[in-house]
Amino acid sequence: MLSSKELMHLEDFLSMHQTGVKTFNHFAGELQDQQGKQLLQQLSQKHQQHVQMVSKHLNAGQTMQ
Repeated sequence: MLSSKELMHLEDFLSMHQTGVKTFNHFAGELQDQQGKQLLQQLSQKHQQHVQMVSKHLNAGQTMQ
């Protein structure tokens, strides 16, 4: 079981990565350079994967309690 402080850190982690996803997507949409656009889209996908992975583990832990 996670402490309230650990949960708070995980929520901050998720929030930062969700902000990263939005930011990278925004700037990818603004770029004309295809390599730069692709790089930002890849970064966005990686951040989204991290959000999904942590969320999945948090949800699995909550259902076990």
